[in-house]
Amino acid sequence: MQFIDVCAVQDVTPERGRPAIIGGRPVALFQVDGAIHALDNSCPHGGAALSGGALCGRHVTCPAHGWRFDVTSGALAVAPTITVAKHPVRIDGDRVLVGIAAQA
Repeated sequence: MQFIDVCAVQDVTPERGRPAIIGGRPVALFQVDGAIHALDNSCPHGGAALSGGALCGRHVTCPAHGWRFDVTSGALAVAPTITVAKHPVRIDGDRVLVGIAAQA
Protein backbone atom coordinates (compact mmCIF):
# COMPACT_ATOMS: atom_id res chain seq x y z
CA MET A 1 0.00 0.00 0.00
CA GLN A 2 1.26 3.42 -0.90
CA PHE A 3 0.52 6.47 1.26
CA ILE A 4 0.05 9.68 -0.73
CA ASP A 5 0.43 13.20 0.70
CA VAL A 6 -2.95 14.81 0.07
CA CYS A 7 -3.20 18.10 1.95
CA ALA A 8 -2.50 19.96 5.19
CA VAL A 9 -4.39 18.80 8.28
CA GLN A 10 -5.91 22.28 8.59
CA ASP A 11 -7.49 21.87 5.12
CA VAL A 12 -9.88 19.21 6.43
CA THR A 13 -12.45 20.98 8.59
CA PRO A 14 -15.24 19.44 10.69
CA GLU A 15 -17.91 21.41 8.82
CA ARG A 16 -17.68 19.68 5.43
CA GLY A 17 -15.93 17.11 3.29
CA ARG A 18 -12.87 17.82 1.18
CA PRO A 19 -12.51 16.18 -2.23
CA ALA A 20 -9.16 14.90 -3.48
CA ILE A 21 -7.81 12.79 -6.32
CA ILE A 22 -5.36 10.17 -5.10
CA GLY A 23 -3.67 8.02 -7.69
CA GLY A 24 -6.48 8.85 -10.12
CA ARG A 25 -9.12 7.83 -7.58
CA PRO A 26 -11.69 10.35 -6.25
CA VAL A 27 -11.59 10.39 -2.44
CA ALA A 28 -13.48 12.42 0.18
CA LEU A 29 -11.81 13.47 3.43
CA PHE A 30 -13.82 14.17 6.56
CA GLN A 31 -12.87 15.29 10.08
CA VAL A 32 -14.83 13.83 12.98
CA ASP A 33 -13.82 14.45 16.60
CA GLY A 34 -10.35 15.52 15.48
CA ALA A 35 -9.68 12.38 13.42
CA ILE A 36 -9.52 12.44 9.62
CA HIS A 37 -11.24 9.73 7.60
CA ALA A 38 -11.02 8.96 3.87
CA LEU A 39 -13.73 7.33 1.76
CA ASP A 40 -14.26 6.85 -1.94
CA ASN A 41 -15.97 10.03 -3.13
CA SER A 42 -18.83 8.28 -4.90
CA CYS A 43 -22.17 7.15 -3.50
CA PRO A 44 -22.86 3.54 -4.56
CA HIS A 45 -26.49 4.44 -5.29
CA GLY A 46 -26.06 7.13 -7.91
CA GLY A 47 -22.40 8.10 -7.99
CA ALA A 48 -22.83 11.55 -6.43
CA ALA A 49 -19.77 13.08 -4.74
CA LEU A 50 -20.05 12.45 -1.00
CA SER A 51 -17.64 15.33 -0.32
CA GLY A 52 -20.48 17.68 -1.30
CA GLY A 53 -22.91 16.20 1.21
CA ALA A 54 -23.91 17.61 4.57
CA LEU A 55 -21.79 16.31 7.45
CA CYS A 56 -23.66 15.89 10.74
CA GLY A 57 -21.66 14.23 13.49
CA ARG A 58 -20.05 11.23 11.87
CA HIS A 59 -22.60 10.90 9.06
CA VAL A 60 -22.46 12.42 5.61
CA THR A 61 -25.64 12.65 3.55
CA CYS A 62 -25.38 11.99 -0.18
CA PRO A 63 -26.40 15.23 -1.91
CA ALA A 64 -28.27 13.37 -4.67
CA HIS A 65 -30.60 10.95 -2.89
CA GLY A 66 -30.11 11.37 0.86
CA TRP A 67 -28.30 8.15 1.69
CA ARG A 68 -26.38 8.61 4.98
CA PHE A 69 -22.94 7.05 5.44
CA ASP A 70 -20.86 6.74 8.60
CA VAL A 71 -17.55 8.32 7.58
CA THR A 72 -15.70 6.41 10.30
CA SER A 73 -16.61 3.03 8.75
CA GLY A 74 -17.99 3.71 5.26
CA ALA A 75 -21.25 1.91 6.15
CA LEU A 76 -24.71 3.04 5.07
CA ALA A 77 -26.58 4.03 8.25
CA VAL A 78 -29.75 2.02 7.55
CA ALA A 79 -28.10 -0.97 5.85
CA PRO A 80 -24.51 -1.42 7.09
CA THR A 81 -23.78 -4.17 4.56
CA ILE A 82 -23.77 -1.46 1.88
CA THR A 83 -20.49 0.40 2.13
CA VAL A 84 -18.22 2.93 0.53
CA ALA A 85 -14.54 1.95 0.44
CA LYS A 86 -12.62 3.40 3.39
CA HIS A 87 -8.91 4.18 3.12
CA PRO A 88 -6.31 4.34 5.91
CA VAL A 89 -5.13 7.80 6.95
CA ARG A 90 -1.82 8.79 8.54
CA ILE A 91 -0.85 12.17 9.89
CA ASP A 92 2.78 13.16 9.35
CA GLY A 93 3.46 16.46 11.08
CA ASP A 94 0.86 18.80 9.58
CA ARG A 95 0.20 16.65 6.48
CA VAL A 96 -2.58 14.16 5.71
CA LEU A 97 -1.47 10.97 3.95
CA VAL A 98 -3.99 8.51 2.54
CA GLY A 99 -3.23 4.88 1.76
CA ILE A 100 -4.38 3.56 -1.60
CA ALA A 101 -3.89 -0.09 -2.48
CA ALA A 102 -2.05 -0.76 -5.72
CA GLN A 103 -4.41 -1.87 -8.47
CA ALA A 104 -3.64 -5.21 -10.09
